[in-house]
Amino acid sequence: MLKPQLTPIHISGSDSPLSQGQRTFNSQIQHIEKLRTRLAAWDAATTAYQEKYTRELLPLVAIATELQVRLVHSLDRATGRKELSRSERRMLREMITDTAGEILAERDDAEVKAIYNKHSRSDYDSEEAAQLQGMKTLLEGMFGFDLGGDTGLDSADEIMRRAQTQFQKKQAFYEAERQAREERRAKRNKSPRQREKEERAEADARQLSQSIREIYRKLASALHPDRETDPQERARKTALMQRINQAYDKRNLLQLL
Repeated sequence: MLKPQLTPIHISGSDSPLSQGQRTFNSQIQHIEKLRTRLAAWDAATTAYQEKYTRELLPLVAIATELQVRLVHSLDRATGRKELSRSERRMLREMITDTAGEILAERDDAEVKAIYNKHSRSDYDSEEAAQLQGMKTLLEGMFGFDLGGDTGLDSADEIMRRAQTQFQKKQAFYEAERQAREERRAKRNKSPRQREKEERAEADARQLSQSIREIYRKLASALHPDRETDPQERARKTALMQRINQAYDKRNLLQLL
């Protein structure tokens, strides 16, 4: 809820002009009220968007997914037609694995998974496990985390949750170190060992910040909507970029990754 409106300075019953400070105050009050109006409009638009998204878009997404499932089954049956050439069969297999992979990324479907394994000549569960291991290795190497053994790490969300927890602990550690440095600086000169420890902590903090920026730049480069010619794909990437920008502004490692 917005706070009560501020009132500009006005000297009633006096012909004396306002001072420079009073005029500046009134100007800032007017600017604040304009921003409050814009914020209220954004709040109303956000609420309406969320309601419309739940009411209209989510049912369409469910319908689209079901159509994708039917498409995968139809393409699977089509591969058995004898008149298809080798290149046509290869094209069908690629379409099947791409579409089935998109479905399995959103939900678990045993029949779709069997079709995927059949045409990819691979195993979806093994591929997913390898990707999770790769994500875990990347985070541990990039940020120096120790995410523990494989027990419980059966989803990307769990890996990101553990990484976020350790990231927050490191941030708290660096903040505590910074406050301690300020307190020591106020009391006495720092020893060479203290300076070395502080420089090492600052270097680690800079490396973490740089890594987050690198992840953001890679995501922005891959998902920038201005480079997309398809209208639907451009809309999807625009929504993703908004989420990426919000995650980067909040330094939310879990959502960004």
